Amino acid sequence: MQRRVMDRALRACSTGRWVVAAAALVGAAACGDKTINEVSPPPALITVSSLTSGQTGTIGQPLATPVSVRVTDQAGNPVANAIVTWTVVTGGGSVATATSTTDGNGNASVIWTLGTTPGDNTLRGSIVTGASVTISATGVVPIGTTMTIQQGNDQTIGIGAATSPLVVMVTTAEGFPIPNVLISWAVTGGTLGQLKPASSTTDQNGQAFTIASAGVPTLLTVTATSPGLAPVKFNIIVID
Repeated sequence: MQRRVMDRALRACSTGRWVVAAAALVGAAACGDKTINEVSPPPALITVSSLTSGQTGTIGQPLATPVSVRVTDQAGNPVANAIVTWTVVTGGGSVATATSTTDGNGNASVIWTLGTTPGDNTLRGSIVTGASVTISATGVVPIGTTMTIQQGNDQTIGIGAATSPLVVMVTTAEGFPIPNVLISWAVTGGTLGQLKPASSTTDQNGQAFTIASAGVPTLLTVTATSPGLAPVKFNIIVID
């Protein structure tokens, strides 16, 4: 009888040890699963580096410094491997790649080429959560660019008649024509002076034009202007 009691006690003890061991293995596996399945917090915010927004660059050329953004979670921690999508909003420029992936510090960058028209350019960087940031830049004509009169100055026309085209040409310092430069036209000297069109864009030869007319005898002054360029003026005499 005493022997049977001792055998049962030994079996219970042995079983207990196996139960404990099995529980330990299950716990270890559970801990392992937790480590394997752990994921990073989702990206929440995207901001642009102050050093890369607000740049000024030459029209039709890449900015001197690539645009850089940073993606973080709600706590401000960097998020790696987040996809940033780049979209040109205004200015007509282009980016070297449509998307970029953040590095271990949450940073992503892209080379941005400005449009060929002087003025404002904007680029949007966005992430999958819908958060986005807008980056701005200003395009200017190359240093040494000039605008000159090609034809149409010092004309004499009758009342109500139209001038032959008033033509300007925009070129680099080396004399190469610059297309897609917006030219604004203005007329003074006659209350009935008219211009068609009031603005035009240089063609592949760097030229743009307008046509003037007036309903009264007068001396018209037609001025062509464009950001970053010295204006030029045409004189038109209108007679009976």
